[in-house]
Amino acid sequence: MTLELRRISYRTGAAGRIAAAYEEALPARVELSPLAGFFTVDVGPLNSALELFWYPDAATREGVAASVGQLANWPIQHPDVTSMGEPLVLEDAPFNGPLEPGSYGGLFELRQYELQGGSAGEVMGAWGERIEWRRSLSPVLGAWYLPGEPTDTYVHLWAYRDAAERQQVRAAAAASGNWPPKTAVSPLTQANLLALPASFSPIH
Repeated sequence: MTLELRRISYRTGAAGRIAAAYEEALPARVELSPLAGFFTVDVGPLNSALELFWYPDAATREGVAASVGQLANWPIQHPDVTSMGEPLVLEDAPFNGPLEPGSYGGLFELRQYELQGGSAGEVMGAWGERIEWRRSLSPVLGAWYLPGEPTDTYVHLWAYRDAAERQQVRAAAAASGNWPPKTAVSPLTQANLLALPASFSPIH
């Protein structure tokens, strides 16, 4: 599966208006490929939202991208939008399950690591050995990667009921010694954000 991730930035106080405009424009867009999720950033880059679309493979995405350009209002045109980020196109980690619509929790954490080029495979291998144990603590929506030079990009998405559960789960995982898996790879950079699902988000 190929995942397309994009961040939309907008003016202060415009979150509701942007979500409404997005929802209005969405029916024409999802005729081309399914929306995985739409989230408003709560902790992290404020006044921004995340959109996630998924595709069976990269070739399908390329075909859809050509058709998206024919849509009248996509990406959405709205006076409160200050920037429409370039999409990050990512491939499935080998241990991922299907990214299916459903209720996973009220709070989602997106983490993005930059790794030394060519090292994402080692990280995914180590995660694959322990991911089922980690799923026993809280839902793991998946991990995705983009190989490159000089760095690989590694993105993962987690779900929690709320911030309190997130703290509890992360503390339990660290105390167990099982997570994060030990590898020789040390991320060059790490970033995260916490986000809330929109009412129309298939993943919520």
